Amino acid sequence: MSEDKSLDPQVMALPHPVRLEAAAGAPIDTQIFERAGVMGDLRPYLTDETAPTETIINIVPGMLGIASKYFGVIPGGNMGSFVLMLVRSRLRAYGDPILQVTPALQEMLTETDIGSELPTSFFRPPYPLVYVEFSRPNSFHVTNKQSGLHECEGAYLSSYDIPAHSQLFSNTARNEALQLDPAKPARVVEVVVTGSPIGKQHALDDASQDLMLFLQDEEECLKTVLDRHISFFQSHHSYSQPGMALLSKEEADSLEPIIYQLAKVLLYLNLPESRQINFAERTDLESRLSKLGPKKAAKLKRKQTYAYDRVIVGPEKIQDAVQDESVAGSDTAEEAAKREVRPHWRRGHFRRIRYGEGRREVRIGWIPPTLVNAEAFQKTAKKKPYVVR
Repeated sequence: MSEDKSLDPQVMALPHPVRLEAAAGAPIDTQIFERAGVMGDLRPYLTDETAPTETIINIVPGMLGIASKYFGVIPGGNMGSFVLMLVRSRLRAYGDPILQVTPALQEMLTETDIGSELPTSFFRPPYPLVYVEFSRPNSFHVTNKQSGLHECEGAYLSSYDIPAHSQLFSNTARNEALQLDPAKPARVVEVVVTGSPIGKQHALDDASQDLMLFLQDEEECLKTVLDRHISFFQSHHSYSQPGMALLSKEEADSLEPIIYQLAKVLLYLNLPESRQINFAERTDLESRLSKLGPKKAAKLKRKQTYAYDRVIVGPEKIQDAVQDESVAGSDTAEEAAKREVRPHWRRGHFRRIRYGEGRREVRIGWIPPTLVNAEAFQKTAKKKPYVVR
């Protein structure tokens, strides 16, 4: 009898793509589609870079039917749960690329603004489909109508090129609200946000929220486009698909900062100085296991449940990237001490930098947040006694 991992705290702390399989002991997403008899027709579309989820549900034989039937598979499930299973299968087909944001980078990006002049061309994942894992704990939440608030653990991000006159342009209300021209091609960015099951009943007691962003002008301001889409998904025109519902104000309010945080992660990845380290944890573990006998391999096999390959994005420490200032402005340290300046972040920002011949080329620049009066943090830390037992 196999061990039930759904209540294992270590499993519950894993990001969605890894947690789902660790809890079930098998690729449950693949099993669902195989048992439903749709995997044969579905498989070619899993890596189709012109087919967002909405397209797959509508054109792959049997998918709309199994989506409707699937609503009751997971308690409280709806089309959102089905989308989550589908996007998990698609990530698997691409080799499970996962980006893990370091705590230091996440803290700095939270204190960084998106410049008003940044174009949507930079809102592009580095792979056709990738999972971005946030550092936890964090202040982002995903709502679930049955189980309440869940801490955001990350999101699936994908990008698709849609030709002019695509079936996706058949929703005239959506075209009008999002200012889309059906006679022109578009790039669709699909975002599926996932909420952690920590604090809930079991490892599959999670939450999700998904939306599509239609981009036709890569030079349009990213913030303007994001605001337009978030407003649209709160309207009754937002979904024509059975099982989907418009965003409530609470859902929109919680989703908006997550979308902006994801945008800032993508902007960071565009920086020449961005730090990205391959951590082939599972691959290395499997290599070691292949060289051991059954007895010696037993201990390592237990670790296999929690191991996964990912790219670690961002500095290890804030000091590696942040602009440190012991005082604000041009004051001396002595003057600042008299004013008792409290340690605080001075917000950073991304900006567009033109360079090259005729300044025709564009790249992203980042002014990191400034840690004002950082010395005060160090003094506080030194006062705290630590006892080693």
